[in-house]
Amino acid sequence: MFKKAYVALALIGAVASAHAGPTLINEGFDNVSTLSGWLRTNNSTPGGTATPWFQGDQTIFQALSGAANSYIASNYNNAPAGGTLASWLISPVFSTAQNLEVSFWARGDIADGFLDKLTYGMVDATGNLTSFVPQATVVAVGAWTQYTFLLSGQAGTNGRFAIGYVGSADQANYVGLDSVTVTVPEPSSWALAGVSLLGLLAARRRRAQR
Repeated sequence: MFKKAYVALALIGAVASAHAGPTLINEGFDNVSTLSGWLRTNNSTPGGTATPWFQGDQTIFQALSGAANSYIASNYNNAPAGGTLASWLISPVFSTAQNLEVSFWARGDIADGFLDKLTYGMVDATGNLTSFVPQATVVAVGAWTQYTFLLSGQAGTNGRFAIGYVGSADQANYVGLDSVTVTVPEPSSWALAGVSLLGLLAARRRRAQR
């Protein structure tokens, strides 16, 4: 469903955010217990005892904005010692018929010998993780950092944004997410992406001719 769009994104690479148009999702996680339409799934092996995503703990670090605990968090307890994390946070359904910009902020609790790994991308409207098409996998750093990608519109389709907290439970610690947005970007954002793509293709042609 999303594979064709992601091929284009892989060639475009990182692009600068433009002034956004209509907003389809804007979630700051002020109250995780009242989230509507979001899915939280623990596919860790073997399964742990912790709720996969929960209200942020301001004593570990504070939210990007708003109340100190207004972010969503996950930690190593999602799998027992020796286990593998696969704790998923999946957005409500939104239309993917238009070009979209998907953005979120993440932060890890940095401690020697530990790291917090996130993988993110798109799944189908049912939230079935077998449909997951990854965009990138990153290691969270010790300051709130924004991650953004563009998704090419596909007429008549719907989907969800998915973030997985993954990796070895023994090496993981604690991670937070804040300010997840899905917006319709201004055309200038796609114009910039097109320029980047043309430059990359031209460079590839020059290398091929050598």
